[in-house]
Amino acid sequence: MPRVPFQKPALNIAAQLALLQQRGMIIADPARAEHYLRFIGYYRLSGYWFPFQYRDGSMAHDDFRPGTDFETVLDRYVFDRKLRILIMDAAERIEVAARATISNTLSERFGPHWYLAAARFTPRFLHADFLRRVRQETGIFPVNAHKQPDFIRHYLQRYDRPAEPPSWMVFEVLPFGSVSLVFANLADSEKKTIAEEFGLPRDRLQSWLHAASHLRNLCAHHSRVWNREFGIVPSVAKSEKNHVMQPKRFYNHAVAIQTLLKTISSDTHWADRLAALLAEHPNISLPAMGFPQNWRDQSIWQ
Repeated sequence: MPRVPFQKPALNIAAQLALLQQRGMIIADPARAEHYLRFIGYYRLSGYWFPFQYRDGSMAHDDFRPGTDFETVLDRYVFDRKLRILIMDAAERIEVAARATISNTLSERFGPHWYLAAARFTPRFLHADFLRRVRQETGIFPVNAHKQPDFIRHYLQRYDRPAEPPSWMVFEVLPFGSVSLVFANLADSEKKTIAEEFGLPRDRLQSWLHAASHLRNLCAHHSRVWNREFGIVPSVAKSEKNHVMQPKRFYNHAVAIQTLLKTISSDTHWADRLAALLAEHPNISLPAMGFPQNWRDQSIWQ
């Protein structure tokens, strides 16, 4: 398809509302709709109304199917926002557990500065780049000094070598993506030891941490989770294939999250909170999110 100049005009709120009505959206309370268009935004909300458009390449491509109303779209937006909050709560626990388990296990075996040795990692790992990231995130580089938390500043003021802080300090400030990358590039024997703490095979934990990091970043940037097809997904165990039948949908992430949380926090109520959220929004399509019928009957949710 040839490229053309962008010529769409910016529309004010009244014009945005008029365009939705022109395309067939039912708006019972125009003032309420204008409020949400102003403070959420037309473009962000469009991700929640596009399933209600024809999207068939015809002259009616952008028109809404009969019966589509603004409140239905808003319900999906509100549901998705609450779902992201629920995911972030779980991701925090998973991230903290991964940081602590990796740092504790390897510090006990190889000392507080184990990560400085390239031998702890696979040959493909860009160890020098990783150490550069550590120095950036801990504020060792002068240009990044503003990042220094108090415990890093205390270490740098009191100790002259090694220049880098011990593992348990470093793993408090590394982004989750970097923590996931560290695990993925450890020697297999070290990954196996850490994965055993979670009751998982090493390859599955590697996949699940990578997927959890990606999902957490989507939520942190307020990206849509409802009815999304994910590009990075948790691997599916053979024992789960009877109910995880759409691995690119959210349900697969939910199964991985619930499995990890049951190990990390045996009294977790995350499953109950997820079920309550779905019950609060009964018009949300569960199949569109990959949920099978009677999903709560699966053993993982008990």
